Amino acid sequence: MKYFIGVSIPKSYKNKIEMLRAEFRFFTTEPHITLVPPPALPDEDDFVEKVVDVCKTIAPIDIRLNNLDQFGNRVLYVSVDSPGLIDLHKKLYENLGLQQERRAFTPHLTLVKQRPRRPVDIAAIRKRAEIKLIPALEYTLNSVTVYHQPKERSIYVPYMEIPLAKNHP
Repeated sequence: MKYFIGVSIPKSYKNKIEMLRAEFRFFTTEPHITLVPPPALPDEDDFVEKVVDVCKTIAPIDIRLNNLDQFGNRVLYVSVDSPGLIDLHKKLYENLGLQQERRAFTPHLTLVKQRPRRPVDIAAIRKRAEIKLIPALEYTLNSVTVYHQPKERSIYVPYMEIPLAKNHP
């Protein structure tokens, strides 16, 4: 089974994104911010214990969802400002013994992305997103979610939620 580690967003904002995606017939994994993408993790869930260990050392994290941005003409996303999230990403990679990606970690909340044989009109979606999603919001993250892909080519679904430390020293 394939896994990735992400963080959730507030339900009200998640619903706005889901409605925007539905308007453009873009159906995929629930809106989230990815910390560790699928190819980096093993196909067995024995890494979860190490994720729990890291989360026990991390206090709740402030996250600010900002403006719309793009990775070229491929991905439309909401930018994320959160030094704590960058620190958590780094600690997860260190603790799990994962090799850092070539590109620096850019926390973001993907709205839509181009897929083979399923092109999306990023310019049109961006116009709607500017109305529906901006201004974005700030919130405090209290947990990390491990997602899994139940079967080949299916969307990822939440597998386990791991709380962050409540009383971090």
